[in-house]
Amino acid sequence: MKKYFSIAALVLFLAACSKDKNGGKLSPSCDGSHPTYDGQIKTIIDSRCGSASCHPNYTSYSGISSITQNGQFKREVLTNQTMPQGSSLTQDQINKIQCWVNDGYPEN
Repeated sequence: MKKYFSIAALVLFLAACSKDKNGGKLSPSCDGSHPTYDGQIKTIIDSRCGSASCHPNYTSYSGISSITQNGQFKREVLTNQTMPQGSSLTQDQINKIQCWVNDGYPEN
């Protein structure tokens, strides 16, 4: 009985300490700020997505507008968190993007 209790305690401990509680995803949460593409979001996109090897057409508001309007941006960046490939966004960046999405993707 003591052996089973020890095993159960170890399993619970490991599960509680797991970093991957949400599938490794961050939880987007808007802090009430109102970022704009020109003010804050362009910097994030340029540093993480707009390189020549990834999405060179995403270096302008007009270049990214089609994927914001069809829901692909929100789905891949916030929901699935499959972008950016090969790196990840910080919680602060995810939160800013969530606020931007909530506000309807304002340009400036």
